[in-house]
Amino acid sequence: MSFRVTSVPSSRLTSAYLGPFAADDADDIVALLFGNAVPNPMQTMCIRYRAEAIARQLDFMTECAAKLADEHQVYRSVLSPVRRVPMEILGEIFKLVVPSFLNSSDREMLGNLGSVCLGWRLATLSTPALWRGVILGPCICPDQGTVGAQRLHEEDYKKLVVWIGRSGGCPKGLIYSSVDLHCHCEDGSSCKAVHPLVTKFIKEGPTLDHLTLQLSGPSCFRNWLAAFGPGPGAPEPHPLEKLRSFSLEFVDDTPLWWNDGPDPSASVFNLLPSVPSLGVFLPLRDTAFEDEMDSLECPIHIPPRVLGPLVSLAIRWDWEGRRLIDVLGQCASLKTFTLDLARSEPFEDDDLSPPLELKSLSSFKLVKGGVRVLEFLRMPALVSLDLELNVDRRETEEISERLDRFLRASDLLASLTYLRICELTGGPGIVTLLLPPLSSLQHLVLDSSTACGYFFGQTGTCHRGGPPLRHFPALRHVELLNVKRSSLVLAHELQFFSRKGSAGKCALTISYAKEPKVSEAELQSRLKTVQAPGSQLSIQVVQPEDYDELRALTL
Repeated sequence: MSFRVTSVPSSRLTSAYLGPFAADDADDIVALLFGNAVPNPMQTMCIRYRAEAIARQLDFMTECAAKLADEHQVYRSVLSPVRRVPMEILGEIFKLVVPSFLNSSDREMLGNLGSVCLGWRLATLSTPALWRGVILGPCICPDQGTVGAQRLHEEDYKKLVVWIGRSGGCPKGLIYSSVDLHCHCEDGSSCKAVHPLVTKFIKEGPTLDHLTLQLSGPSCFRNWLAAFGPGPGAPEPHPLEKLRSFSLEFVDDTPLWWNDGPDPSASVFNLLPSVPSLGVFLPLRDTAFEDEMDSLECPIHIPPRVLGPLVSLAIRWDWEGRRLIDVLGQCASLKTFTLDLARSEPFEDDDLSPPLELKSLSSFKLVKGGVRVLEFLRMPALVSLDLELNVDRRETEEISERLDRFLRASDLLASLTYLRICELTGGPGIVTLLLPPLSSLQHLVLDSSTACGYFFGQTGTCHRGGPPLRHFPALRHVELLNVKRSSLVLAHELQFFSRKGSAGKCALTISYAKEPKVSEAELQSRLKTVQAPGSQLSIQVVQPEDYDELRALTL
């Protein structure tokens, strides 16, 4: 048996080519290159010498090739179309990367973007939206009254004004959070929520469009407002009265008993500014009440001067009872409503009170809750319904009936244009969702990470004496997101939407859920933490087998 090798002319087998031992053995070595004979020791040394020389030449050429590749890349980058991207396009790209509100690390990231090159620097400075929102944390100075602390706050204030000033005419916003310090000023201690920098910026800095306060409790809000002087409703306009949007969030996860009191005039909510858009995140009842049932009769004293002109309201509420319904009853102008139930179900089915009609509401979003709340509300002007649910399999089976009842009771079958439903649970993996005919529905979004498909009902196409019945004749876009991978993905959905969906053009978008991958090493680590003494359990991860293919081979 012989191996074919590249021909080397014998004229090239000089002493320089083969080394000091090749002068008398050139012909013999040529014969070795084209045959299978075993070289003698002298020939072995000669061939090894040449092989090592070739290896050194290859290393040198590889190094030269790498340097040339780097230089080639530099020249190619000069010709790259990226250099010709207009500054405005770069700014729009940066807006997709940078959050709307920037904490300290986000602000550093934006600074790094502007440090890449002069063009990127100009692009960031020419995009006002990048600079419009800031997140600030609490003051951690040991003593706020010292000269050093005051000087530091003054320097930070100047930097903050310059930063926000780059936003130009864009609506400006500030999020201030002091919950990391877990303030307990209700016992008379100094309040950790008060920050001289924030107070001065709101009083003297550029006019803000939005302000979010994340505080530990009602006492923090009182003390924070006291640092400004006169409160809302005083003869002199309060800085908060200039806002268009305000959010008060009690989000401290440490227990802090609710102490607002029964007097509406002394309620912490009486200090809220009158703004078109309001957010109120009430503390979770398991951290606000020693007995969770105490929340049943706890009132929410938001005054009519605040609720009456509201156009948008967002509230986190997991307290028992109908107090939320009482609040909504005073919102005569409400158009947008977001309700966060914090994975609770505080509404009872046996409540026989008549439903509240929100006549002007056009958009409703439910977060982390069940649809039982829909039994207590009617929304005849609704065009957008967004349901981010927290339901199990049994509750999912009731969704179709409850949703159908709400849509018909609110008379929305001919007016609803947008419907989004998230986190339905089906078994095994198929979610049954029987929607009523919605003649105006244009956009349907279903997003459930446990579903591998949806069943919308029978797909019959014929109707006696007329054209096929269409459930969603105006439908233009269907999104099925985070679907689990399956061989039957879209098998039913394609039939249903092609036969009973839109009569015109309709796009269907699908995305697959990310499946968690656990390595064998991680499984071994888990085993070590739970393995009982004397246990000999072991773990091995093997390659998957195609069951159908394996069965075909064994039949």
